Amino acid sequence: MFSILTITAPVFIIMGMGYFAMRFNFFTSAQINGMGKFIIHIGMPMLVFSAIATRPIAEVLNPAYMYGYALASLLAFTAGWLLSLKRGQNKVLAVFNGLGTGMSNTGFIGYPLLLMAIGPPAGVFFAMNALIENVLVVPLMFILVDFAQSEHTRLGKTLWQIFKNLMRNPIFIGLLVALVFAVGGIPVPAVLEKVSSMLASAASPLALFVIGAGLYGLEIRGSLKDIAVVTAGKLLMFPLLVVLCLWLFGADRDTVFTGALLASAPMASMYALFGHKYGFERQTAAAALFTTIVSFFSVSLVLLLWR
Repeated sequence: MFSILTITAPVFIIMGMGYFAMRFNFFTSAQINGMGKFIIHIGMPMLVFSAIATRPIAEVLNPAYMYGYALASLLAFTAGWLLSLKRGQNKVLAVFNGLGTGMSNTGFIGYPLLLMAIGPPAGVFFAMNALIENVLVVPLMFILVDFAQSEHTRLGKTLWQIFKNLMRNPIFIGLLVALVFAVGGIPVPAVLEKVSSMLASAASPLALFVIGAGLYGLEIRGSLKDIAVVTAGKLLMFPLLVVLCLWLFGADRDTVFTGALLASAPMASMYALFGHKYGFERQTAAAALFTTIVSFFSVSLVLLLWR
């Protein structure tokens, strides 16, 4: 049990430090936003580049993991979405609940946890998850939101906008550049490798700090039943689906553990961000806060079962 705490405790302590830093006004919201921009535009792209560009392509792309995790993500998303519709929730909110069920906060929470658990190879799995989430899960959310708002939405226009957003995504750009090096067998210059490694190492603790700071001011309000359903879907159903799908695609035990650990992290930050944008701030913020708190136990359980 102590070995598990050595992995989980630092992660949640740093998040707590971010929370109390905002509580006692050590930083302003603008300063925290600046840190977040550094993570998204510099730290995470450098992390992806460092993890992929310095390895042969055969070590980077794990078909069993990518197929299994992608299938589990789609199944969890669909289940969360349809269950919310069945329970009579708003059509747009139902889509966001699908996203909250089937997409983890891989970059800000999942990767730091995995890094503590397995070391440098965590970057490779983060890169694969980034590919799955940005090419599959997030576009699905945008398409369903458009259809939920209007039955006469133009699918082609939506897909074109998704493609443009993807091409402007710093993490995806970092992934594409890294693949050029990995596929082409191009050696990364020593200076570039050192710079990317240094910037990548700064991303993980800062991401946790920013997530903790972002939790300050959130409250658990609204229907506890609705919150519990989203939390159970994210922290119970999604990890179980990941384990099942990875097993079906023949992934080894360590790969299954990796997928389960990432799936047991709380939902992606964009769940609450888009909830706020579309007028569902109270529901999504409450579910995000509660899921983040409870994820300490889901993460610990995964670590306990695989130790």
